[in-house]
Amino acid sequence: MKPINIKEQRLKEVRRLQNRQWEIWKLQRELGYIKLKEPIRHGWYKEIVITERIERYKNKAEILELYNKIERYYWGRTKEEAEKKWLNQTSKHLIYKGFPTISKKQFNKLSFKAQCMCTAFQFRNENKKLSVRFYIRIPKGAYRIKHARAYITHRKRIDPELIREADYITSQFNKKGYYNIYEAMNPWKDDWNLTHFKQEKLKTKRHLKGLKKYGLKDVINETVSWENH
Repeated sequence: MKPINIKEQRLKEVRRLQNRQWEIWKLQRELGYIKLKEPIRHGWYKEIVITERIERYKNKAEILELYNKIERYYWGRTKEEAEKKWLNQTSKHLIYKGFPTISKKQFNKLSFKAQCMCTAFQFRNENKKLSVRFYIRIPKGAYRIKHARAYITHRKRIDPELIREADYITSQFNKKGYYNIYEAMNPWKDDWNLTHFKQEKLKTKRHLKGLKKYGLKDVINETVSWENH
């Protein structure tokens, strides 16, 4: 009789648990939401809204088509936080000239008339590579940017049995012999060996190595700084 291969057995078990984990996630989504009797105040939005003046424009249909493609609001616990998120997106060129931009993929899905209201621009992304996005030329009278109060109006339905089973599956993945298999099969795990982190690590080592030519007293008294040497 062929001996049982423990690794294969564990691999099958991990796959079975992963499939069940996926089923639980879908079941939790299908539970839906319950409407609250009274909304709960919850932060602020910085949002773009369409004004009544849109009726004046002949290209109203194209404006609404573009409006439905963009990221229309950003949430923050305070007005300042919502504003900070807006500015952060601006620095990434996701907002350009005070209005959200769209990607090449989104642009290709637009009608011809809507595409004519877009202008391509190039920029360098975080990896210093040239990228293309499109900013939208919507008449300023057709929209307004404002801060609005945010509210929680619904709460998620929960099933304690599903939560308990999901926690049990997670604990099984942490067992000896299962953890390495699960990590190897997990496509969403964090990769801490990215080029950026490697470069930062090497930079730090280089600076620290440069301190060897200075005396310990100078380092302690901060006469020299490791960031500059």
